[in-house]
Amino acid sequence: MKIAHGHSAKFSVSRLEFLKTTSTLAGAAVFCPLGFLSAACAAEPPQAIVIRGHHLFDMLDALGTGKSSHKTLGPVAQKVRANPKAPIKVVVGVDDICAPCEWWDRAKGICTKSLKTYPQDNENSTTSDKNAIRVLGMKAGDTMSAADLYHLIKTKVTKKVFAEEVCVACRLVNKCKETYEPKIEAAVKALSEPRS
Repeated sequence: MKIAHGHSAKFSVSRLEFLKTTSTLAGAAVFCPLGFLSAACAAEPPQAIVIRGHHLFDMLDALGTGKSSHKTLGPVAQKVRANPKAPIKVVVGVDDICAPCEWWDRAKGICTKSLKTYPQDNENSTTSDKNAIRVLGMKAGDTMSAADLYHLIKTKVTKKVFAEEVCVACRLVNKCKETYEPKIEAAVKALSEPRS
Protein backbone atom coordinates (compact mmCIF):
# COMPACT_ATOMS: atom_id res chain seq x y z
CA MET A 1 0.00 0.00 0.00
CA LYS A 2 1.36 3.45 -0.93
CA ILE A 3 0.96 6.41 1.35
CA ALA A 4 2.05 10.06 1.05
CA HIS A 5 5.44 10.71 -0.54
CA GLY A 6 5.61 7.22 -2.09
CA HIS A 7 6.34 5.34 1.14
CA SER A 8 4.92 1.86 1.65
CA ALA A 9 3.12 1.02 4.84
CA LYS A 10 3.00 -2.35 6.55
CA PHE A 11 0.20 -3.19 8.99
CA SER A 12 0.78 -5.55 11.85
CA VAL A 13 -2.87 -6.61 12.18
CA SER A 14 -4.82 -8.67 9.74
CA ARG A 15 -8.05 -7.44 8.21
CA LEU A 16 -9.96 -10.03 10.27
CA GLU A 17 -8.34 -8.84 13.53
CA PHE A 18 -9.16 -5.23 12.62
CA LEU A 19 -12.82 -6.07 11.93
CA LYS A 20 -13.14 -8.05 15.16
CA THR A 21 -11.67 -5.20 17.19
CA THR A 22 -13.79 -2.49 15.60
CA SER A 23 -16.95 -4.61 15.91
CA THR A 24 -16.24 -5.21 19.59
CA LEU A 25 -15.66 -1.52 20.21
CA ALA A 26 -18.79 -0.53 18.31
CA GLY A 27 -20.85 -3.06 20.27
CA ALA A 28 -19.38 -1.88 23.55
CA ALA A 29 -20.38 1.69 22.76
CA VAL A 30 -24.02 0.64 22.93
CA PHE A 31 -23.62 -0.46 26.56
CA CYS A 32 -20.96 1.97 27.78
CA PRO A 33 -20.75 5.75 27.80
CA LEU A 34 -18.33 7.08 25.19
CA GLY A 35 -14.88 7.58 26.59
CA PHE A 36 -15.44 5.21 29.50
CA LEU A 37 -14.75 1.86 27.85
CA SER A 38 -13.19 -0.54 30.28
CA ALA A 39 -12.64 -4.29 30.20
CA ALA A 40 -15.66 -4.86 32.45
CA CYS A 41 -17.86 -2.51 30.46
CA ALA A 42 -16.81 -3.86 27.07
CA ALA A 43 -17.52 -7.46 28.15
CA GLU A 44 -20.62 -9.04 26.68
CA PRO A 45 -23.76 -8.86 28.81
CA PRO A 46 -24.57 -12.11 30.63
CA GLN A 47 -26.28 -14.80 28.60
CA ALA A 48 -30.02 -14.87 29.32
CA ILE A 49 -31.56 -18.01 30.78
CA VAL A 50 -34.30 -19.02 28.35
CA ILE A 51 -37.55 -20.09 30.07
CA ARG A 52 -40.86 -20.89 28.40
CA GLY A 53 -43.94 -19.22 29.88
CA HIS A 54 -45.42 -22.18 31.75
CA HIS A 55 -42.05 -23.28 33.12
CA LEU A 56 -41.89 -20.01 35.07
CA PHE A 57 -44.61 -21.57 37.23
CA ASP A 58 -43.24 -25.12 37.17
CA MET A 59 -40.03 -23.75 38.72
CA LEU A 60 -41.76 -22.14 41.72
CA ASP A 61 -41.20 -24.99 44.16
CA ALA A 62 -37.55 -25.44 43.18
CA LEU A 63 -36.94 -21.69 43.46
CA GLY A 64 -38.56 -21.48 46.88
CA THR A 65 -37.07 -24.60 48.46
CA GLY A 66 -33.84 -24.85 46.51
CA LYS A 67 -34.61 -28.51 45.81
CA SER A 68 -35.81 -30.40 42.75
CA SER A 69 -35.39 -33.96 41.57
CA HIS A 70 -36.11 -32.98 37.96
CA LYS A 71 -32.94 -33.56 35.91
CA THR A 72 -33.18 -30.45 33.78
CA LEU A 73 -35.55 -28.11 35.65
CA GLY A 74 -33.60 -28.47 38.91
CA PRO A 75 -30.26 -27.18 37.59
CA VAL A 76 -31.92 -24.23 35.82
CA ALA A 77 -33.82 -23.30 38.98
CA GLN A 78 -30.58 -23.55 41.01
CA LYS A 79 -28.85 -21.24 38.53
CA VAL A 80 -31.68 -18.69 38.84
CA ARG A 81 -31.85 -19.00 42.63
CA ALA A 82 -28.07 -18.49 42.91
CA ASN A 83 -28.21 -15.32 40.83
CA PRO A 84 -31.51 -13.41 41.13
CA LYS A 85 -30.12 -10.71 38.83
CA ALA A 86 -29.70 -13.25 36.02
CA PRO A 87 -31.61 -12.20 32.92
CA ILE A 88 -34.48 -14.48 31.96
CA LYS A 89 -35.74 -14.47 28.41
CA VAL A 90 -39.35 -15.66 28.22
CA VAL A 91 -40.32 -17.75 25.20
CA VAL A 92 -43.03 -19.94 23.73
CA GLY A 93 -41.73 -23.47 23.17
CA VAL A 94 -38.34 -25.04 23.75
CA ASP A 95 -36.21 -23.50 26.50
CA ASP A 96 -33.17 -24.28 28.67
CA ILE A 97 -35.22 -26.89 30.54
CA CYS A 98 -36.63 -28.69 27.47
CA ALA A 99 -33.55 -28.68 25.24
CA PRO A 100 -31.33 -31.03 27.31
CA CYS A 101 -34.23 -33.19 28.55
CA GLU A 102 -34.33 -36.87 27.59
CA TRP A 103 -38.05 -36.51 26.78
CA TRP A 104 -37.56 -33.67 24.28
CA ASP A 105 -37.85 -34.81 20.66
CA ARG A 106 -35.57 -32.35 18.85
CA ALA A 107 -36.71 -33.37 15.38
CA LYS A 108 -40.42 -32.86 16.11
CA GLY A 109 -40.00 -30.09 18.69
CA ILE A 110 -42.25 -31.80 21.25
CA CYS A 111 -42.14 -33.38 24.69
CA THR A 112 -42.73 -37.12 24.50
CA LYS A 113 -43.02 -37.84 28.25
CA SER A 114 -46.81 -38.27 28.38
CA LEU A 115 -47.58 -38.10 24.67
CA LYS A 116 -49.33 -41.48 24.42
CA THR A 117 -51.48 -40.96 27.51
CA TYR A 118 -52.07 -37.22 27.07
CA PRO A 119 -51.70 -36.33 23.37
CA GLN A 120 -52.83 -32.70 23.98
CA ASP A 121 -50.06 -31.92 26.49
CA ASN A 122 -47.76 -30.20 23.97
CA GLU A 123 -50.51 -28.02 22.57
CA ASN A 124 -51.72 -27.18 26.08
CA SER A 125 -48.18 -26.31 27.18
CA THR A 126 -47.80 -23.93 24.25
CA THR A 127 -51.15 -22.33 25.14
CA SER A 128 -49.99 -21.92 28.76
CA ASP A 129 -46.71 -20.36 27.53
CA LYS A 130 -48.63 -17.77 25.51
CA ASN A 131 -51.12 -17.13 28.32
CA ALA A 132 -48.35 -16.57 30.87
CA ILE A 133 -46.52 -14.09 28.67
CA ARG A 134 -49.73 -12.23 27.81
CA VAL A 135 -50.91 -12.01 31.44
CA LEU A 136 -47.51 -10.60 32.45
CA GLY A 137 -47.83 -7.90 29.79
CA MET A 138 -44.74 -9.18 28.01
CA LYS A 139 -43.90 -10.43 24.53
CA ALA A 140 -42.10 -13.63 23.61
CA GLY A 141 -38.39 -12.82 23.63
CA ASP A 142 -38.61 -10.15 26.34
CA THR A 143 -35.89 -10.31 29.00
CA MET A 144 -36.04 -9.33 32.67
CA SER A 145 -33.99 -10.14 35.76
CA ALA A 146 -35.22 -13.21 37.64
CA ALA A 147 -36.03 -11.22 40.79
CA ASP A 148 -37.99 -8.59 38.87
CA LEU A 149 -39.79 -11.23 36.81
CA TYR A 150 -40.96 -13.17 39.85
CA HIS A 151 -42.04 -9.95 41.58
CA LEU A 152 -44.07 -9.19 38.46
CA ILE A 153 -45.60 -12.67 38.55
CA LYS A 154 -46.54 -12.24 42.22
CA THR A 155 -48.14 -8.88 41.43
CA LYS A 156 -50.07 -9.91 38.32
CA VAL A 157 -50.84 -13.60 38.80
CA THR A 158 -53.17 -14.38 41.67
CA LYS A 159 -54.35 -17.93 42.34
CA LYS A 160 -57.51 -17.16 40.31
CA VAL A 161 -55.53 -15.72 37.37
CA PHE A 162 -53.14 -18.68 37.50
CA ALA A 163 -56.00 -21.20 37.30
CA GLU A 164 -58.36 -19.34 34.97
CA GLU A 165 -56.03 -17.47 32.64
CA VAL A 166 -52.49 -18.85 32.68
CA CYS A 167 -52.62 -22.63 33.07
CA VAL A 168 -56.32 -23.06 32.30
CA ALA A 169 -55.51 -25.56 29.50
CA CYS A 170 -53.24 -27.74 31.67
CA ARG A 171 -54.54 -31.04 33.02
CA LEU A 172 -52.69 -30.40 36.31
CA VAL A 173 -54.13 -26.94 36.99
CA ASN A 174 -56.43 -28.01 39.84
CA LYS A 175 -53.57 -29.69 41.68
CA CYS A 176 -51.13 -26.81 41.14
CA LYS A 177 -53.53 -23.99 42.05
CA GLU A 178 -53.83 -25.31 45.62
CA THR A 179 -50.15 -24.69 46.32
CA TYR A 180 -49.62 -21.70 44.03
CA GLU A 181 -49.77 -18.90 46.63
CA PRO A 182 -47.25 -20.32 49.13
CA LYS A 183 -44.93 -21.31 46.29
CA ILE A 184 -44.89 -17.86 44.64
CA GLU A 185 -44.31 -16.29 48.09
CA ALA A 186 -41.37 -18.63 48.78
CA ALA A 187 -39.87 -18.08 45.31
CA VAL A 188 -40.04 -14.28 45.56
CA LYS A 189 -38.57 -14.41 49.08
CA ALA A 190 -35.70 -16.65 47.93
CA LEU A 191 -34.92 -14.34 45.02
CA SER A 192 -35.04 -11.27 47.30
CA GLU A 193 -32.59 -12.57 49.90
CA PRO A 194 -29.12 -11.03 49.82
CA ARG A 195 -26.44 -13.34 48.40
CA SER A 196 -23.16 -13.70 50.24
